[in-house]
Amino acid sequence: MHERLSPGQPRPFGWRWIGHMLSLRRGQVAAILAMTGIVYAAGLAFPISTQKAVDAIVAGRADWALAGLALAAVVALGIDAAVSSWRQKLVIRLVAFIDRRVSRKVFAHVMRARIDAADFRSGDVLNHFQQATKIRDFVLYHLPHVIFDAGGAIVALGLILYYDVVVGISLLLITPVLAVLTSESLGAVRSVADDYYATIGVRQNVLTESVNGLATIKALALEGGRMRRWDRVTGAMLDKLCELMDINRVFVLRSQLVSRGLSLLVIGIGCWRMLQGHLTVGELLALQLLAGRITGPILAAGDVYRTYQEADVAVRRIAGFLAEPREQASVRPPVRALAAGGIVLSNVSLTYPGAERPALHEVSVALPPRGVIALVGRNGSGKSTLIRILLGLRGDYAGRVEMFGHDLRHYDPRWLRGRIGVVDQDTALFSGTVRDNLAPGRDAGEAALHDALAFAGATGFVAAMPGGLDAELGEGGRTLSGGQRQRLSIARAVVRDPQLALFDEPTAFLDAEAAVALEKRLASWGRDRLLILVSHHLAATRSADRILVLDGGRLVGEGSHDDLLQSTPEYASLWSDYARSLEGAAS
Repeated sequence: MHERLSPGQPRPFGWRWIGHMLSLRRGQVAAILAMTGIVYAAGLAFPISTQKAVDAIVAGRADWALAGLALAAVVALGIDAAVSSWRQKLVIRLVAFIDRRVSRKVFAHVMRARIDAADFRSGDVLNHFQQATKIRDFVLYHLPHVIFDAGGAIVALGLILYYDVVVGISLLLITPVLAVLTSESLGAVRSVADDYYATIGVRQNVLTESVNGLATIKALALEGGRMRRWDRVTGAMLDKLCELMDINRVFVLRSQLVSRGLSLLVIGIGCWRMLQGHLTVGELLALQLLAGRITGPILAAGDVYRTYQEADVAVRRIAGFLAEPREQASVRPPVRALAAGGIVLSNVSLTYPGAERPALHEVSVALPPRGVIALVGRNGSGKSTLIRILLGLRGDYAGRVEMFGHDLRHYDPRWLRGRIGVVDQDTALFSGTVRDNLAPGRDAGEAALHDALAFAGATGFVAAMPGGLDAELGEGGRTLSGGQRQRLSIARAVVRDPQLALFDEPTAFLDAEAAVALEKRLASWGRDRLLILVSHHLAATRSADRILVLDGGRLVGEGSHDDLLQSTPEYASLWSDYARSLEGAAS
């Protein structure tokens, strides 16, 4: 007994979900079934006309009736071809509808997925999209043919029984036995198809890593190692593919033998019945033609079963992916309002999966609703981890984070991030125009966009681009320099006019003069909001309203620059190293 879905509960992905999608197009399905009936009726006209014509010729009764039979056969063939073509057109449209729903469902889950899951890998996600074509191919090319051919075989068997009961019963008795013997080799298809799917995922991960890290691979001359890795994963995938095709090859060979055996059976029994006077020559020929409609599905069964198993593996894997937790608030309804107050962290800790020590350990601090808060520390001290927690990208932390009057876990994550200005270490731009990247999905006015560009110091190079705000950036904004991409990222955060801004190394790609100018603007901008600034450029953080010092995942000090020099050895060491680096650069 299946569980009843509660109102508003999404239907779980699977074959039942696909069936439900088909039910949304009942009219098309009904039209396809009706056309199938017409095709069956037209298909019967050819063997019947052939039988009548041959018998008429053998009996020496070739007259105008024979010409009429020939004309009827031609008309039936024409109807068969026309209706089959229109039926296939409807099937294609139906499957396009399902394919669109599947791809949208998977992509929507990707957009809502928790990226802090240990098994969230981009290559696997891409593989889910790629393998979704297995579902489409099965539903489009194989399932309709199975249904149509099976129906045709049943109708043909009924007509065979009408022509001669002995031949029909013989086929009824022998066909299931031969089908069972033929299908013995198919038992391992599911497990092999599952392994094949997994090897494709591994190969996709290697490809994704290599394409995304191509510049690093070339810079470090790692091409040879990556090629060897690619050859290994490709070899493993091809081994599983060959194993799958070998199983199918054995089945096809057995199916061909069965098909020929059934043809010989029909001819043998038919000749015997004809010698006894129970069949005419025309009826024997009609039986042979009708038997072909029975052997056809048997010949196609191996390929159909293999593609079904591949599609079933894809359905199960995609269903497993869609069943993974989504980003969502821990309460219903989720909070979608920012109250008064700042940010309070109480004993916040986080350990990454597989790590030996925590990235953050019992961090407790209260931040005001406005002002510039600098977050400093050596590499690996936990600064970026804390930023990810505040963004809701890491929900696997211990402790409590209160943000603007509410527990962070109570907020709608997407709603909250829409009200936070973010500049990340890894500046990400997307294909589209400058305008699309500055205010995606927002109706920002021209004045607001130009003000944000001016704040980030990006007005000059954007104005010089063909089209200005409507200039195409290309994939990842790769036509821009690192500094230009970072300026656009800053403008994208500023145009939101957020109540909270999280800037992680916002001047990493800027020259010293541009960085100093931007840092002054950030200090002024932070008076009207809470700006948390992560930077190794301590001259910029020196003027912050408060500085937090992280070391080894622990909060070891907080206060002003002068106070920390006296009270926090870790900060004094950071400042000393920074000052020496400036002296070295000056000399």
